[in-house]
Amino acid sequence: MAPMHRSSLRLLASVLPLWAACSAGSGDDSTPLDSRAAPLDLLACRARVDSPFQFAEIALRSAQNLGTGRVADKAGTERGARLHPDGRRVVFARERQPGDADSRELFTSSVDGSSAEARLTLNDARDDEPCWSPTGDRLLFTSDRAGAAALWLAAADGTGAQPFVLPPAGDQDGEADWCRATDRVVFVRTAANGHAALWLANGNGSGLVPLTDGGAGPGDHAPAFAPAGDLIAFVRRTGADAATLCTVDTATFQVATVLQPAGDVATPRWSPDAARLFFGLAEPARGRTGLRLATVAVGGGEPVLLWPDERWRLEGLDVWPSLQPDPAALAPVVLPVTGAQVQIASGSAAFGTREQMLAEDGQEFVLVTQNTGQREVAGINCRYDLPVAAAEHVLELRVRAVARTSQPGADAILRMSIYNPVDERFDTVVELAADSAAPRTLAFRTRSLRHVTREKQLRVTVIADQPPGQSAELHVDLVEVELVARSAP
Repeated sequence: MAPMHRSSLRLLASVLPLWAACSAGSGDDSTPLDSRAAPLDLLACRARVDSPFQFAEIALRSAQNLGTGRVADKAGTERGARLHPDGRRVVFARERQPGDADSRELFTSSVDGSSAEARLTLNDARDDEPCWSPTGDRLLFTSDRAGAAALWLAAADGTGAQPFVLPPAGDQDGEADWCRATDRVVFVRTAANGHAALWLANGNGSGLVPLTDGGAGPGDHAPAFAPAGDLIAFVRRTGADAATLCTVDTATFQVATVLQPAGDVATPRWSPDAARLFFGLAEPARGRTGLRLATVAVGGGEPVLLWPDERWRLEGLDVWPSLQPDPAALAPVVLPVTGAQVQIASGSAAFGTREQMLAEDGQEFVLVTQNTGQREVAGINCRYDLPVAAAEHVLELRVRAVARTSQPGADAILRMSIYNPVDERFDTVVELAADSAAPRTLAFRTRSLRHVTREKQLRVTVIADQPPGQSAELHVDLVEVELVARSAP
């Protein structure tokens, strides 16, 4: 569509408030759900993408991202937190100097703050990647205190450290996981040429056998036992920023692919019923850089974000054994934009109606950018009423928009965000470069109840963010939300 004449801009600007006010909706309330009753399901290390050393924590969350608890911490970036078998303590590594792996030391703390943090290691070497023994009286961790990275075994208080198994000269061992059901250990052995594969050993270090061959790329990393010990989830790296989420059978050594995204995966952990995997996911091609907490069925399917927010990067993860299985789900319900309250978030004028955003058919709603002093910005805010008896009945939200800009370029951006009433901010979920005039699809799935209000509403924004200068147009062809609700008990 060609840019509109100035007379049309003045006319449309004058009718815009009426257009927004006539939209359907149930008010402006945005009360967050009560996180105090949220169960402790996940223990996750997270660090701010822009300031990982200054802003990092071990967050305590439900499986749908509710909760505001955290393990008491100090300066540094916490990594690789693992829950003790008693469910009350946690062990983790902390990087005490930014960007310095040798500054990583091991610490323990209580989940509820009932006891103070305790430091377990103190040296000039890297101590990292801890895990508990099945009874919780010992720790297995990675250390290069003897030169090369290897697995070391110590008492739960860090004393009496000694090598677990010694890698061959030139090789390195690390990333261990210890199965509580079988007393077996899986770990990563990296050869001198940089190729990594998984190995198995008994809990006493005997019975060492190779489990995988590492594939054709850089190799296999981040192994995690299923609760019964029959399967191991792991990450097969196929390139510098590309990886596949896989499982391997510990009896047959058969490898199966769970998820092959156009991006990176990290830190898989199993649900107690072995039906789902939780992990870090980065999908730059879909507008999501940085590892965000996600989940997927072990049998495969579309990944679903638990942490949609672009600000935080996942640095470690563990799952409480008390996490309940997924509830039964109702059939997905499409919520058309014609039933939403649509308002102009930014823009000097608008052209069209909500019906033009109902289907991906080339019929587009148009917004003209507004100068913000530093950028040219146009955007819409769509508030959806969710047809559920209670907000907690929302199981999954599938959001999709199709948009383009009239002035594509290297510094032009299309962005989709959702409102976070807990932090009173819009969290960016998708950010794509608008480097061509072709429509771009912005889409994601999330289970985050942190972004659903007590009033059973979801707010979605679609924005064009342009460099300063001449005004541009945001063309929106589609905004759609699909709701998956849990069935009544």
